Amino acid sequence: MSDRTMRVKTVVTAFAWMMLSGVVAQASDTFQKPTAEELSMASLPGYPGASAVVLFREQITTDDLHSIQNYERVKILNEDGKKYANVELRYLRTSGYDGSGDYSGTEEDVQDIQGRTIHSDGTIIPFTGKPYVKTIEKSKDLKYQAKVFTLPDVEVGSIIEYRYATRYNDTLFASPEWYIQGDLFVRQAHYVWHPTKHDLVDSKERPINSIAWFPILPPGVQIQHTEPVGGGQVYELTVHDIPPVLTEDYMPPLKSYSYRVLFSFTAFRTREEYWKDEGKEWSKHRDAFMKSNSNLDAVVQKAIAGATTTDAKVRKLYALVMSLENTDYTRERQKAEDGKISTVADVLGRERGSSSELTELFVAMARSAGLKSYLMLVPDRSEGIFISQWMSFRQLNDEIAIVNVDGTDVYLDPGERYCAYGHLAWQHSFTSGLRQVDGGTAFADTKGDGYVSNRTTRVANLQMDEHGEVTGKIDVGFTGAEALRWRHIALRGDEQSLNDRLREILEGRVPHSLEVKVSEVKNMKEYEQPLQVSYTVTGTLGTATGKRLVLPVDLFESGSVATFSQEKRETPVDFEYPRVVSDALRVNFKNGFEVEALPKGDKYNLEKRALYTVEVESTPTSFTTRRSYAMGDMLFLQKEYPELRTFYTQMQTKDKESVVLKAVPVVAEAKGAN
Repeated sequence: MSDRTMRVKTVVTAFAWMMLSGVVAQASDTFQKPTAEELSMASLPGYPGASAVVLFREQITTDDLHSIQNYERVKILNEDGKKYANVELRYLRTSGYDGSGDYSGTEEDVQDIQGRTIHSDGTIIPFTGKPYVKTIEKSKDLKYQAKVFTLPDVEVGSIIEYRYATRYNDTLFASPEWYIQGDLFVRQAHYVWHPTKHDLVDSKERPINSIAWFPILPPGVQIQHTEPVGGGQVYELTVHDIPPVLTEDYMPPLKSYSYRVLFSFTAFRTREEYWKDEGKEWSKHRDAFMKSNSNLDAVVQKAIAGATTTDAKVRKLYALVMSLENTDYTRERQKAEDGKISTVADVLGRERGSSSELTELFVAMARSAGLKSYLMLVPDRSEGIFISQWMSFRQLNDEIAIVNVDGTDVYLDPGERYCAYGHLAWQHSFTSGLRQVDGGTAFADTKGDGYVSNRTTRVANLQMDEHGEVTGKIDVGFTGAEALRWRHIALRGDEQSLNDRLREILEGRVPHSLEVKVSEVKNMKEYEQPLQVSYTVTGTLGTATGKRLVLPVDLFESGSVATFSQEKRETPVDFEYPRVVSDALRVNFKNGFEVEALPKGDKYNLEKRALYTVEVESTPTSFTTRRSYAMGDMLFLQKEYPELRTFYTQMQTKDKESVVLKAVPVVAEAKGAN
């Protein structure tokens, strides 16, 4: 296991405590009577400026009734907190989609909505409106919707509260997920699950009646598990004074560390048994889908013709798959357009597929070429990391490919559109997952790129006249993660929207007195090449003070804001991937200016994990700045934050230094002899 992967795992496992014991609870259909203290409450001790606070939250899941009863009470503390009066209750509809827009099957629905507002003087205003339905996201097989409403007459000091029931299908046995921590302080919350016995069995006819759970809870808090007289089971959790998840620079994904309990039905008693058996079943089904045929074999042989090494063969197959349409980035299609997809040969035949289908096609083609090739399930690290203690495949969202090239396993990402050969999208790097091996599956770790592979270069060459007006060109190059990010942005929009975003990013970094225009974008589809963006800039640069002109030492950092300004850190720092940023700025000025002051060059490092250097030099008619920032690591724990903050403070202080030009008498140019 790599050191980076181990550090990522530590962030989550350090918060996890297993727990067990018991009590029974029953939901009430009435609202709570506010106390005098709640009505008069004007702030939250310890959290100055808090916009609102959850006074009480309750979620009771009763499988026999196929329902979840929800109750929320929120105290509004300032004007910003009034936004919580706008309520959005999400649910899922699925199955039966025929392309006409009708989702005839229903997994969930939100019903029995009640609400009211209580002013600080005790006046009660009931909610009498009708929620409207809002579509959040839809695809061929599912639609996420929400019932949206606004509680009436909410003002600072009000208490808002509402109840609703989430009903789910009689055929659906959904284990609850208790998300305990969010953006507001929670005074008290209560969660209950009444599971029911059922007759579900897995593919091997084993009863799915065991219950497993993975908790991340505050120290000392326990789930109460009881078996009341008369039969059944009850799982219950009560928590008090849960702090909010704070918004900080470079936060890891919320799923990685916030308090929660995730339940699941299972036929297994141990995680080892679960992952071994279910992993083997997953692998078996994927192998069946990756079955080759004569047409696929013929395409493979044609593609690798002339390749004399294993690496060359794999590269040719990778390029072929990358040339196909990735439907995750293109328009939604009707089922009738694609027809039945039984194997990867069907994906090849229609010349398009989803990210997973294209990854599976690549693995099948590598096998057809006589190479050992495997699938691997990985999480999307931008959303969370893989925790083997939680017995659920839901945490493994994506697939990557592994091909053995001359005795070495090479990890590839053919389903990630425009991902360069031999690399993984950063979301799939430095993490753990489940991979195919000969005869079954096993846990494995992925590696990732170092900072050299994720490079941004910014080069500016500017001409300044005697009035301080500048014109010139800026060239920005991207490789690795940043190049892939911009290529995906381009896939999801048109040329104009791409250019607008590229312009806005640069405008946010350079002085606002400069007008920025995108002049050219090169290598957008040539994913093995650096992505190049060229800009033209015009305007003024610097500030005139008497006979002096003060210019930024680094054009690209003049518009940046302070990072890690807070003294304390509540969450780890997640940079997502190692990276390097290299800047070069040359300002050429005409006769009439000379350099009066230049910042000194400097270098700062952070325990061999980060390095910053800057050099500034001048000639009689120009000055040049060269700056480099390399972050070789991606995760810093809270205890490491003070040193990281010191490094950033030194770097950003240096970036804000200035070059001073002094106006001097213009020397007339010598004229030739008559």
